[in-house]
Amino acid sequence: MRNNFQPLSGIMATAICIFAYLIFSSINADYSHLTKAFSELASIGQPNYLWFAVFGFLIPGLLVTLFSLKLCKWVNNGNVRKYPFILIALSGLLIALGASPMNYENYSSLSSTLHIIGVMGSGLFFIIGAFTISKQLRKDKQWQALVKPLLICAWLLIITGFFRQSAFPGLAQKLGILAYYIYIALLSWNAYRIIQLRRTAI
Repeated sequence: MRNNFQPLSGIMATAICIFAYLIFSSINADYSHLTKAFSELASIGQPNYLWFAVFGFLIPGLLVTLFSLKLCKWVNNGNVRKYPFILIALSGLLIALGASPMNYENYSSLSSTLHIIGVMGSGLFFIIGAFTISKQLRKDKQWQALVKPLLICAWLLIITGFFRQSAFPGLAQKLGILAYYIYIALLSWNAYRIIQLRRTAI
């Protein structure tokens, strides 16, 4: 079970984050999917904000970190440069840091500062990691077909960032978050598939 947990931890992160968002947004009558930020569900004063901080940020972020640190061993038998994988792992770790509740009435508070560092830093490390990891994936035939879909996800995250000042900033942000987690889920599923193929070949 442990051998399956590690490659599937990326998919688990995706599922937990999405389900947490759907559940906690549905029980918050004042929440708008189109205009409210994802972080507002984990902001101080919101119903069940600590629970959403755990299931929307902390657990998914740690799972992404766990998965990404192991991922390099499943690409080209580990004969790859490690730093792109570490960058993706750091993006997950910073998502976990984003569990620090945002205080919209005091942006300079410690919890708000940690949240902002986590969210902004995660996006930065992910974008750099997503574009540098592609070269490493191309070294392995079992990963080459995934490069284009992954790059599309990375570009979608960047493009949605330009619409954060639109009439529907919340929607733009969530599409970017979805692109991030689809990226992680694609990596996770392919890693799991490769491991299963290797087992059947033994």
